[in-house]
Amino acid sequence: MRNIDSATATALSRAPDKGLVARNLVWFRARTLADPAIRVEFAFWNDLDEAEIAVEDPTTGSTVTRTYVGNGSLLDMAEIPLTSDLTIRTVRVPLSQIHAGVQAMVRGADIRLADVQIHRAILDPDTRQFVSAKCHFLGQVDRAPLGTPSVGEEGSVEIECVSSTRELTRTNPAKKSDEFLKARSGDRFYRYTGTANVPIFWGQEKERVGRSGQTSSSLGAFGR
Repeated sequence: MRNIDSATATALSRAPDKGLVARNLVWFRARTLADPAIRVEFAFWNDLDEAEIAVEDPTTGSTVTRTYVGNGSLLDMAEIPLTSDLTIRTVRVPLSQIHAGVQAMVRGADIRLADVQIHRAILDPDTRQFVSAKCHFLGQVDRAPLGTPSVGEEGSVEIECVSSTRELTRTNPAKKSDEFLKARSGDRFYRYTGTANVPIFWGQEKERVGRSGQTSSSLGAFGR
């Protein structure tokens, strides 16, 4: 169960009588096309103008302030499924194709596997002041198809994101070999895995083989 602050708890308790104003906040961190080592951030929300909003970063637990761009950049999103297990969740983020900030992200940056955070902000219905912003989704961009329309048709940008729990399904491509293990603290468990026909001696069998020149197989299992 998630612990919530007193301000959020008060706003939720008053919601049946006063109502509740909620907004979606979507944040991306992508690589630049010029240098993949450099990251650039994009943030959108489904409200007007730009707003400096303090949100909790789920990766660090600290509070960060981000500039979220509105003006129709983020369209209506479907409900985000909230689960308490390790289910891989998929969320589709619809963005405006004609918004300048969206164009700068999808065409001016490499958003493949970009980090994604989606927060749900609560506003006071009377003053429209921010009450809190809680993270509802943490993951990566999986697909970003761009629907470029023909003349007279409608286009779309729908970013498909998957939750971070998909990382648990990744397999390790490393091989269990002597070369792989000895590079890690000198582990030589697999030293002889690539060697065939190594004789295993019992008792004084090795001395008897040395004198007679016979192999361990010709002497039998116990060198008798």
